[in-house]
Parts: sequence; C-alpha cells; structure tokens
Amino acid sequence: MIQQHGGNAYSLKNIIDFSANINPLGTPESVKAAIAANISDIEKYPDPDCTELRKKISVHEAISFERIICGNGADDLIFRIVHTLKPHKALVCAPSFTEYSRALSEVGCETTEYRLSEDNSFNVTGDILSSLDESLDLCFICNPNNPTGSLTPPDIMEEVSKKCQHNGTVLVSDECFLDFVPDGKEYSLMRFISGSSIILKAFTKLYAIPGIRLGYAVCGNTELAEKIRNSGQFWSVSSVAQKAGIAAMDENNYVHKTIEYIASEREFLTMELRGLGVKVYDSAANFMMFKSDKGLAERMLADGILIRDCSNFSGLSDGFYRIAVRTHSENIKLIETLRRCING
Repeated sequence: MIQQHGGNAYSLKNIIDFSANINPLGTPESVKAAIAANISDIEKYPDPDCTELRKKISVHEAISFERIICGNGADDLIFRIVHTLKPHKALVCAPSFTEYSRALSEVGCETTEYRLSEDNSFNVTGDILSSLDESLDLCFICNPNNPTGSLTPPDIMEEVSKKCQHNGTVLVSDECFLDFVPDGKEYSLMRFISGSSIILKAFTKLYAIPGIRLGYAVCGNTELAEKIRNSGQFWSVSSVAQKAGIAAMDENNYVHKTIEYIASEREFLTMELRGLGVKVYDSAANFMMFKSDKGLAERMLADGILIRDCSNFSGLSDGFYRIAVRTHSENIKLIETLRRCING
C-alpha cells in the first residue's frame, strides 16, 4: 500500500498507524480545553491576522510580530510561499517532503534535485553548496529531513544561508520536526537568519493536533512576510485553531517530556530493528527510516500495522519504510509484528 502521505488510514479498521508522525503523548489537556472553551467562536469569522497568536509566537521565538505568518498548517504556507514568489528555478533535496515539488510544479517552476546519497546515510553534506548558484530563486531544506530524520549540521546550514543570501535565493528551512530534537535550536536557521530566509514550523506534529491544521512561518524581513501574508485565502486559520495554538505555546513541560520520551523510544526501536537485521538510518526526529524486504508494508498491514512505504519518494525505491515513534506498548507490538513478517 503506497500512500501519498502518512496518516491516510480512514478506510482501515483496527490498525495501529505508524505512518503518521504525531506526538504519541497525545494532545495536551490545556489545548483540548481551549478548543472546547472557545467552540462558540465558530459562529464568527476568525481574526484574519491571527493577532493574538502571532504575538504569542513572537515572544516564544524572540522575533518581531511583523515577521510572523500563520497558516492552515505548514503545507498551506509552503504553497503560499511558492505562489507568492513564483520562482523560475528551485532546488529541493531528494528524498524529502514531496509537497515542495508539488507546490513548485503548480507555478511551472523548474525544479532541480540535490540527491542525498544512501552511502552517506542520506545526510546533507557540504557538497550542497556546489548546487547553489545564482540561477536559483528558491531552495527548500527540511531539517530534520522527512522521511530520513537526519539533521543538517549547523555549520553547513550557516554556509547555505550565506550563499543563498549572496545569490539572492530565498532559503526555506522546514523545521516542523525540530522541536522533537534535544538542543534543536542549535540546528535552526534562526541562528543564521537573513533577509532571504523563511523558517517553517507546525503545531500539528508536536502538539498532536493534525485535525486542527495550524502552522507558522518566520521571515527574514517584514516585506517578505507581508507579501506571503497577503497571498492565499483571507481567513486561513480558524478561530479554534488560533486558540489551540495560544494554549500550546505555554506547554513547556509537555515539550520537555516529549523530547525525553521520543529519544528513549527511538533508541529502543533502533536497537530492536537492528536486532531483526534490517538497515536503520540514524534519526533525530520522532520517526525513522529503515530498509528491508519488498512488500513488507502489505504484510504488516495484513497483521494490523500501517507503516509508510517510501518508494514514492524521489531518490528512494522499493524496500524503504518510515515508522513513527509511538507509545512503548505500540512500539513493542510493531517489533513483534515485524519479526513475524520478516522471519515468517
């Protein structure tokens, strides 16, 4: 079963979904309470400027209010960025999140790929700099990368930022999974942000609210932010989503607990998977990629486990799979099912 994205499990019954990279600790109670307490707001149009939420994010990110844009998930912002800038030529990594290329194709943009090498565990290395020239209008880097979970080292990100700024290329760093990483701020483009930088963040994954749809972008300057803010639909973020985001920003203990939990369970899964003889790629995120038998996803699904078949990612082929880090009991169930499906 090849999916366009993880989490497409509506037609499936009685399965454990390892295809969607959502926080296994679940939605914080304060966020649920904020949604319930403000449900009557659905009778009114939402604030199109997301004023209160952007002010909260401004404090959280220590960045000016005017440089922040909120959207209907990070995916919405990817398309708004592309449709605003209308690039003629762009660079994406491969494999990486497929929506960058899909958005670029909508505006007829020529897309080139920086191919990540399996020999180098699909890591971004310094040779990406040779792919950055003045012909590029836009460059996407996912950090940590999806589906591999690998981090781009800060020194490489700094050099990429400098070269993009010099060339007049807008650099978009998708950091939707960076909050799962211990010391994640050390890897953020925020340290090297320039006037041609955009950082993407999402509430979806960390706070386990994919059904609400909420993300934001931090821009290197107010002019760029204003252009993107004026694109797309006028009321892009619902009233309840804005309230959910405001509540989520106060969940510091929840975030710390999540980081510790994910690190522990990811280590457990890595050891168990390697014990089964499959190739596991090092990940810093709340998911990991591994390589095993062709047809494994179908056998797992027949046994009640949905994993992400990655063969439709550019740069990957049959036999690559991505799994989310879930609760310990679910992770044990995954390993037991994998053992049966691999060994028969």
